[in-house]
Amino acid sequence: MNDKTQIDQRLSDLHNVLYYCSEQQKHGRIHVFKTCERICINQERGALLSQISKENFPSEVRYYKVTAALEAKVKLTLEKLEQTSWGNLIQNPFENENY
Repeated sequence: MNDKTQIDQRLSDLHNVLYYCSEQQKHGRIHVFKTCERICINQERGALLSQISKENFPSEVRYYKVTAALEAKVKLTLEKLEQTSWGNLIQNPFENENY
C-alpha cells in the first residue's frame, strides 16, 4: 500500500476503531480490542505514517500489517460502525498535517 489516498483511508479506519474501543471502555462497556491488539494496530499506524512522511530516508520507512485475525476484527468493527452510523467517525484524523 503506497498510494497516499489508500494510506490516509487506512489511517482513518484504524483511528476510528481504536477511538470506538476507547469510547466503549470509557462508558464501562466491554472493550473491542485487547491491549496487545491495540499495540499491533498502533504499530501499523506508525508504519503507515513512516511511509507518507517526506522526512524519512528510504531506509527508515517501516512496513507492518496486522495479522489476518486482527484484520478480520478491524473490518468487523468498521462494519458495525457503518451499520450503526456511529457519530464519532473521523474521515481523516491527519488532514491538517503536511507529510
